[in-house]
Amino acid sequence: MMRILMLLLTLALTGQYVQAQFVTTPPASKKAMVAEWIGLTKVKVEYHRPGVKGREGQVYGANALVPYDATMPWRAGADENTTMYFEHDVAINGQPLAAGKYGFHILPTAGDWTLIFSKNNWSWGSYNYDESEDALRVRVKPATLPESAEWLEYRFVNQTDNSADIELRWEKKKVQFTVATDVHAVTKASMEAELDGMLGFTWQGWNSAANYLLQADKDLETALAWADNAVNNTKNFPTLSTKAQVLEKLGRTAEAASVMEQAVPLATMTELHFYGRSLIQQEKPEEAMKVFKMNREKNPEDNFTTLVGLARGHMALGKYKDAAGYFRKAAPNAPQGQQEIYEGLAKQCEEKMKKG
Repeated sequence: MMRILMLLLTLALTGQYVQAQFVTTPPASKKAMVAEWIGLTKVKVEYHRPGVKGREGQVYGANALVPYDATMPWRAGADENTTMYFEHDVAINGQPLAAGKYGFHILPTAGDWTLIFSKNNWSWGSYNYDESEDALRVRVKPATLPESAEWLEYRFVNQTDNSADIELRWEKKKVQFTVATDVHAVTKASMEAELDGMLGFTWQGWNSAANYLLQADKDLETALAWADNAVNNTKNFPTLSTKAQVLEKLGRTAEAASVMEQAVPLATMTELHFYGRSLIQQEKPEEAMKVFKMNREKNPEDNFTTLVGLARGHMALGKYKDAAGYFRKAAPNAPQGQQEIYEGLAKQCEEKMKKG
């Protein structure tokens, strides 16, 4: 009798254990994730992808799989909440939305659809949806797809430097909205945080940050302060030339020239070469030629870089015969695989000579 009781107890315990354990099997709707960065801002959509599975014409409508004018919104996917994550503050179709992770729902009608970003990102689907948890609602008009999309899909389209559209496609419907962010503000804030750390102890950190603002042509007074920090850390050609460029953009031309006078003697051969090329881009060929000649005088044993500099300087001045000669002299010493480039430049100069 005792053996039978022990066997029954063992079976009962084993049954409870087995009942509590489940192996992993594929979900009924495919699980998916799509992400993209807008500048430094990560945007991510996590969702499940239901299939049409022969239900064409029965997906959207009054009594369809996705009902119109329902009191409970659609989870804009299947199974768990569809969620959207924004690393920094964004604008959704021009309306502000704070950084964070949101549950995404849709209230569809035969006309406009209402997109809902809910602060509740953890509930199962839309069953526990509460309007009081809404962070933002946006109304959009859906479009008709030329061909049916079998599996629900989110994707990024119409990208620009500051924005991208998120597009939802399923069956014969698609809907999209624009996510935009202030890339410059986010980047500047990120740089400020980095400069508060270890990068703030290096000239490279301050110099690269100043260069970003310089190229963006924004916050130039801040750029000058950062350039000064770089110079105070290490006085070299990169830091001084960056400061000079910022001063130039601020209209402080005399100060910029004075700083460049300090920078040039500190430049390496390569730095002088690209400084000369930058002067050509600024349509200052005479100044560029002075730099290229100085570089040659400082580095008379060089058999490539300084020769190319003299060639480009003469070319910028319209002295094509001299330019062709220097290009041909430099070509045999070009990096592997680049000799033909300089031979080609020499030919271009010779053709311009023939045309007069």
